[in-house]
Amino acid sequence: MLISVVVPVYNEEHFLRACLDAILRQHEPVHEIVVVDNGSDDATPRILGEYAGRVTVLHEPRRGVQHARNRGLDAATGDVLGRIDADTRLDPSWSRAVRRTFQDPAVQAATGPVTYYDMALARLVDGGDALFRRVWGRGPLDWLLGANMAIRSTAWHRVRPELCTDEHVHEDIDLGIHLHRGGAGTVFAPGMRAGTSARRIANRFGAYRSYTLMTERTYRRHSGRSAAYARAWVTGRIQLLLFPALRLAYALAQPRRWATLRSDGGRKNPMLPGR
Repeated sequence: MLISVVVPVYNEEHFLRACLDAILRQHEPVHEIVVVDNGSDDATPRILGEYAGRVTVLHEPRRGVQHARNRGLDAATGDVLGRIDADTRLDPSWSRAVRRTFQDPAVQAATGPVTYYDMALARLVDGGDALFRRVWGRGPLDWLLGANMAIRSTAWHRVRPELCTDEHVHEDIDLGIHLHRGGAGTVFAPGMRAGTSARRIANRFGAYRSYTLMTERTYRRHSGRSAAYARAWVTGRIQLLLFPALRLAYALAQPRRWATLRSDGGRKNPMLPGR
């Protein structure tokens, strides 16, 4: 089973090396790493040059992670296509867990758990996040987590023409909805472990609220998803209620903690052309 890993990037000079090194350190090497540069104007291109011969670099001029993701998954040549973010750090056993998961021919896509490596009280935060994902991860899923997911190449090419590409939906959840609608078996795979950054919590409340509520808007745009919409509504309100505590936990883990707490320096909505 050949596994490709696709990483969309836009101005990721602070995270990219750790992401790529983690992929290269897999206990079972992957078939290829495809990085899609979405128009970076920081040191990202120079860093990618350091991985020449080990990483395939593509360029997508249309801004927005949905376009970069599509470019990478379309070009990938593996049997199973992983898709992660530039701030993802895969566990060394990730590729082995992917192979085990996809040995079941009924599995068409899978998403795994994440831990937050840049949060204070990380064990508590990770436990709460894992609880929600396990509760919402029972039975066939209608969602995927873009920071840690994989899909069969055949399933990707089957649903690709149906996917939404505008900036008002979460592209990973949209993919999960279309897979579910087509009857594909999408599962939560606990062995597909990865770390990710909580940097979105560094945004001011308004930006964080807008990004969080995109989940329910994504479900609302697809008919017949009333139960999923209710689930997203409840989860979103809990996230917004916890915002002050989560922002504090993130700031306390940063070198300049109080400056971080006062700043608006989080990662913006990756679907937006300006980001």
